[in-house]
Formats: sequence, C-alpha cells, structure tokens
Amino acid sequence: MPDSPTPSAAQPPSAVSSHPGATDARSTHAGRFRPELHGLRGLAIGLVVLYHVFFDRVSGGVDVFLFLSAFLLVGTFTRRVDRGAPMRPAAYWARTFKRLLPPTAVVSMATLAAVFWLLPESRRLTALTDAAGAILHVENWVLIQRGVDYYAAEETGASPFQHFWSLSIQGQVFLLWPLLIAATVLIARVLRRNARAALALMFTAVLVVSFAWSVHSTATQQQIAYFDTFTRLWEFAAGSLLGLMLPAWEAHAERRRAARARHRRTGPRPQLWRVWLGWAGIAGLISCGLLVDVQGAFPGWIAAWPLAAAALVLIAGTSGHRLGVDTLLATGPAKLLGDISYGLYLVHWPLLTIHLAVAGKERAGLLDGTVIIAASLVLAWLLTKLVDSPIRRWGWANARARRAGLVVVCALVLALAPVAGAREHVLGQQREAEARAVADNPGARVLDPDFELHPDADPSAEPLPTLSTLGKDWFTGTEPCTGALEPQGAPAERLRTRCAQIPGEEGGPVLVSAGNSRVEQLTGALAPLAAREGWTVITLWEGGCTWSPDAEVNEVCDQFSADTRAYIEQISPDAVLLDTTFYTPDGEEVLVPGIEETLASLAALDTQVIALRDQPRLSVDPVACTEEKGDEDPSCASPLPEPLAQERPDAQLLAAAGGTVVPLDVNDLICPEGSCPPVIGNVRVSLDVNHITESYAISMQGEVDARLREGGFRW
Repeated sequence: MPDSPTPSAAQPPSAVSSHPGATDARSTHAGRFRPELHGLRGLAIGLVVLYHVFFDRVSGGVDVFLFLSAFLLVGTFTRRVDRGAPMRPAAYWARTFKRLLPPTAVVSMATLAAVFWLLPESRRLTALTDAAGAILHVENWVLIQRGVDYYAAEETGASPFQHFWSLSIQGQVFLLWPLLIAATVLIARVLRRNARAALALMFTAVLVVSFAWSVHSTATQQQIAYFDTFTRLWEFAAGSLLGLMLPAWEAHAERRRAARARHRRTGPRPQLWRVWLGWAGIAGLISCGLLVDVQGAFPGWIAAWPLAAAALVLIAGTSGHRLGVDTLLATGPAKLLGDISYGLYLVHWPLLTIHLAVAGKERAGLLDGTVIIAASLVLAWLLTKLVDSPIRRWGWANARARRAGLVVVCALVLALAPVAGAREHVLGQQREAEARAVADNPGARVLDPDFELHPDADPSAEPLPTLSTLGKDWFTGTEPCTGALEPQGAPAERLRTRCAQIPGEEGGPVLVSAGNSRVEQLTGALAPLAAREGWTVITLWEGGCTWSPDAEVNEVCDQFSADTRAYIEQISPDAVLLDTTFYTPDGEEVLVPGIEETLASLAALDTQVIALRDQPRLSVDPVACTEEKGDEDPSCASPLPEPLAQERPDAQLLAAAGGTVVPLDVNDLICPEGSCPPVIGNVRVSLDVNHITESYAISMQGEVDARLREGGFRW
C-alpha cells in the first residue's frame, strides 16, 4: 500500500502565493510562510519515493502529509475567524479542487493510456474503475471494496492508481472540514463563545472518537482500516489542533523574546532547544519506516510516531542557527522537492508499478530504480511547471470562486468522459461477442462427438469472456431471498447478504446451491436448466468454505455451515447441490468431513442431492500464460491431477445412499483427455487456477442435464 503526500495545493492561498523572501524568516505572525514546513514536505516525499522504489516499503510519509494539510487548512479558516469574516466553505472547495484536479486528471489519463498500451488486457477494466475513483477522490473506498470482495479479480502487482487512496481521503476531508469549521464557528458566534475554543473542542472530540475507532479497526481489520477515511480523521484533527495552538504560542514567545532583546539591547540569539527539537523530529521521521511495518501496523496508535516527528519540526520552527533543521529545509534542493511534491507523488507510483509489471519484477534494482526516480523528478517538474503552477496562478480563475468552480467542473468532465467512453467500449466488445456466442463460442458443446460447427461461425472470433471482462465472469444470484425463501430466526442476519435467488415459477420447486465459490461457478450450468423447468435457484456461498455442517473447519466456515443447514431445514428445498469431495491444495481428493451425516439429514427432508465431485486446481495460471503466449500454446494447459482421474472416493457412499443422491462429475468437460486447456470451443474455461468461468459453465448445461437425468435426477 503506497504512501501518498498531501500536495502543496493544500496550503492556504496566502502561504501558496508567498515566497520565502517575502517574509522575515523569524516572523511568527499567523499565515507566515514556513520554510521548515515546505522543506519538510519535500523531505517526506523524497522518503516516500525512496522507500517505494528501493525498499518496497512505506515510510509513514502519508501520515505526515495528512497532518500538514490539516495544519495549513485550519490556518486558512482561523484567519477568517480572527477577522470576523464568513467561512465560505464553497469558495474554499472551488479554489482547492481547482488546483488539485487538473494534475490528477492529467496523470490519470496518462496512466490509463500506459495500462492500455503496456499491460495485459485483463487489467483494463480494473484500471478504468480505479481511474474514475482517483478522479472522483473515492479510490480508497474502491480499494476497500476490492479488498473485501472475494470475487474481485486477482492481479499480479499493485494497481498503478493505488496511491490515489490517500489523496482521496484528503479530498474527502477537504470537503468535510470546512463544513465542520463553519458549523462550529456559527454555533460559537450565536452563543457568544470563543470560536477558537469551540474549534479546539470540536477537533478534540473528532480526534478521540476517530483514534479509538482507528485502534479498534486496525486490530480487527487492518487491511480495511488502512484505507478507511474514518480511521484517518484523527490525524487531520491532530494537525488542526496544532494549527490552532502553535501560531498563538509562537506569537506569545516572539513577544517575550522581543521584550528580552529590548531590555538587554541585544539582537535575537539562536535558541539551541529548537535545533535539538528539529533534529529529533527529522530522526523520528526517517526512522519510522525503517523500524516499523507501516503497511502492516498503521493507522492505529503507532501512526502517532510520524505525526509527532512532524510536530517537533514545526514546533522547532525557525532556530536562527546554522545547524538548525530549518536551515537544511530551506535549501534549494529541499525547496525544489517541496515545490514539486504533489507532482512527484502523482507520477512516481505509476512509473514504478508499470515498469515492474512490464519487466516481470517484484522490486526495482539499483539501476532501474535510479532511472525511475530521475524520470519521476523530471516529469514532476514538468507537471508542476506546465499544469499545476499555471492553473494555481491563473488570475481569471482566482478572481471569482464560481470561476474556480467552473474549472473544477471542466476538469471532471474532460477526465471522466474518456474513462466512461473506454469502459463502454470494453463492455461493448463483450456484448458484441456475446451476441454471436451461439455461432462463434460453442464452449463445451464441441466435446460432443455429434457436434457440428455453425455455418456462420467466424474463425477469427475472440474467445469469451474477453480478457478485459474475464475477472468479472462470476455466477451470482439475481436478487435477495424474499418472502417464504427469506432466512428466518437466528441465522437471518448472517445469511441475508449471502442468500440470493434466481426466481422461477411462483410456488415451483427450489434448488439450493450451497458451498464455496467452485460450487458457485458450476451452478452456472444448472441455472439455465432450472429456469427452463420453472425451478427457483437459491445460492448460499461462502468463499473458501465447503458446506460441511458436521465438520470443525474454522469459525467462519463452521458458522456458515450451521446457518445454511438451519436455512435448508427451514425451507425444505426439492434439491441441493453440494460438494461431496474436496481436492486439497496438497493434491489429495478426500471426502468432505461429515458428508455421511449431511446426506442423511437431507434424506430425512426427502431432498434430492446433486453430489458434485470437486474440480482441479490448475498448475499453470491460464490467464497469465495466454496473455504472454497466446490461447493455443500447449504449455498453458495444466494436466488433470491424477487423483481426479481415478474413481471417486465417495463412490461407495453415494451408491449406498440410493436414488435421492445423484453423482455429478464434470472434470472430463473441464479437462478433456487428461489436459486442462485455457480455451475450449472458443470459450475461456478458467478465470484463475481455482475457478471455471460462468461462460464455460453455461456451455456445459446440455451435458450436465444429460448426466443428471441419467443418474436419476427428477426436474
């Protein structure tokens, strides 16, 4: 998970437009230019890039930038509070996003073009979704959804858009914070209370609540917590509190220092405590990523480490000493990094991830890593000079908030229109191919000895599903279970999100498909048959869990199995599809634990059972192999595992169960003649090493129907 900086665009307008030479370096007045903050931003982005490129780690720099952005944001509004001016959050939004969106749009479009040009076709649809999430500043929620979605397509390497997660959180806070500030100030003015004190109270409340949630969420669901806006709000609140308090403390300290200087009739002297404090902050910032697994531990309480380091640098402020941190952070290189920090963060991650994907490497070496960093610096400078700075300094747009808002709208339209168009093109190719599927994509039907090719078949037709949509080719129910088929009792809440149905005739027979995602995909062959016969199909699946109510697998699977059994007893379905064997990752085919008791309980309900034999786990990734070598390359075919070519281990058990249990083995349809090819009948058989595609399952329906009827199944 990459860090991401809060861009320099987060500075309030006065700080953005100020130049270091325009203000006395020792001044502490509100809104002064802070060379140490600008340089700190440059140092932090430098650490982010170095950690990403050479160490494949994250540095904690993202937390520093979230902290700094809040520090600067609150300064913008407190100056309005002190003047008694209205808060005008809409004007702030317009001017802030006028600066943020154009560079985001440019980098998103360039990254998307590189994905389409350089990366496999199977990554295009995901990239389009990520590009939209980046532009709309919701990429963190896109990544959360993908992370908790068992059915999300697995990709080799990180998304080139993944770094937008923190910029998305920042954008969301830029929308929320002005509203909170405006509401708090309004209430304080109505009640005739001190607005600054009210803001401090409000930010403290946000910090306490968000910090508590961050600690809890990090401990229980860290992968979600890392991207969650609400687990990061305390970092903004901490920066906001420092932004409220530090200028007042600095002003007080400056007055005391000036008074002492007048009394002694001497000039101001360097304060050594500022030197030590500043260097302690820098040491803390640099060491955080080296000593802490930021990606695996944040954003719980440990995230206070980089925030405290940044706070020490800001509190140290201007030391006036040649060895002070502020002297280093005000040098030309640090200032340049600060100037291009937003652009550098935007461009370095796509360059790195796309290079690694094309080169087939997990980490950059010294030479290519150095080239990536150099290219990132050049592109960041160009992005800043040609896009960021001109738009930031655009007098016409800055003159009126509504003009800035118009720039925001134009940037959104110009960026989202190509994304929407490309997405429609990708999906349109799939729809066009599906319209000719009967002729061009027979799938498993070609395995029938009597099969004849359609006279209108196009020999150059692309296999279905297309590579762009392959990762979405999962079989699912069409609507939630309702009415008499809605889960009741204790399991209801847990099953409500799992239970889906494909409705048949009202009051007609019901087939329940229960088990893991491999059972789910095979259900694609049964659903059209059930629809033809007027049956309703109920789907109850839990990824990675074979339905085995009498086994002790793990807490999640055991709860799912118990809830599913209770549901089946509730509705007494006419048939149940389940796995009776399990092909282990170690290459053994075993009976599903407790299957004898499961079959006996279903027999007591007078329910027909479709006893599915488990499917192979492929030794070659068919998607990656065919993208590299083509659909017809024989090396992309995996051999059918030897155990699955032998007699079923449950053969005697099923024979003894009688006519209500119908065995179903489709492995010869997936792996004909002992080989598991990636494409059969111009249909892609597998979407990964463990699952067949819905498209191929549907093409098996004729043979599956024949085998069920031969086994005695009654539709």
